[in-house]
Amino acid sequence: MSYSVKIGTRLGKFEILGRLGSGGAGAVYRAKNLEDGREVALKTLMPNTADIEEVYKRFVREITVAQKLRHENIVAYDDCALHEDVLFYTMELVPWGSLGDVLARRRTIGWQEAAECGIHICQGLDHLHSNNVVHRDLKPANIFLSDDGRLKVGDFGLARDHDSERLTIDGQTVGTAKYLAPEQAMAKPDIDGRADLYSLGCILFEMMAGRTPFTSDEPHGAVNYVQLMRKHVEMQPPSLTDFVVGCPPALAAFISRLLAKNPDDRPKSAAEVSTILAEIIRDPLVEPCKVGRQAELEVPELRSLTERLHETTESSRQVNAKAMIAIATITFIGLAIFWVFKQNK
Repeated sequence: MSYSVKIGTRLGKFEILGRLGSGGAGAVYRAKNLEDGREVALKTLMPNTADIEEVYKRFVREITVAQKLRHENIVAYDDCALHEDVLFYTMELVPWGSLGDVLARRRTIGWQEAAECGIHICQGLDHLHSNNVVHRDLKPANIFLSDDGRLKVGDFGLARDHDSERLTIDGQTVGTAKYLAPEQAMAKPDIDGRADLYSLGCILFEMMAGRTPFTSDEPHGAVNYVQLMRKHVEMQPPSLTDFVVGCPPALAAFISRLLAKNPDDRPKSAAEVSTILAEIIRDPLVEPCKVGRQAELEVPELRSLTERLHETTESSRQVNAKAMIAIATITFIGLAIFWVFKQNK
């Protein structure tokens, strides 16, 4: 049974306006700061999990991670408080939804637009990793579209902060199976930012192919998590060119590099990935072996991805609406002709 704070409830200086979503332990609400009128996203623990010590510690860790991050490609931390034993924190409101929402509507994204998304994500990851934080649960549902036209990395509930005490027990796997780096699937203790780069490879693959590199073989859409984790560890991923017509070979080769089993075979940093994606956008015919050879490469100025992704969705809706109107018109004319023919018979 889902739990929801009632609309109009006050938590400190914040008033709940509506529910945005929920996860395994927490719920996120749209809220209003009654002191300055700003709308924010407010996250708190579910009542049935708030008393579980490990869950509570991880929520506190999520808050401390969010507090140390300040970047235009990271969902911005706002405030935190304790109200009548209810711990919560607030963050930037990203009302355009997530990359997961976009993929649910569109299924696929063109290679150039996908690469631009990758640059935005990498810029956020570079800040994350520079602060000794590994996200560990990078996936489309945790990448948000903001009002300023940027993609922003969020949800640090499973993040590993190397500056703080570890919360994950040795041998415990954390993350989402479809995007899990092999070293995460094997629950290795010393995971670094290259695990996030593997997850990014899975996301880039999914954006263009309409599926992740590895899928579960279970019927009716069921997910066999053990099977998926074994595939990440043991099976070589398919080539993107098998699924995407017109994908530049350099991009397909680079995504295969992101999906390398050994972290040492992946790019060294998110900044390097951003540079290489920008180079491929600028020159799709670049040879795979020469990608990333330039020491410095200016990242191209990006138009608003948020608006473009949204406009594409709206355009699709408009096309569908026009098609339905045309079908209805033809049907009506056909029925009218049939009625006239029947009357004159």
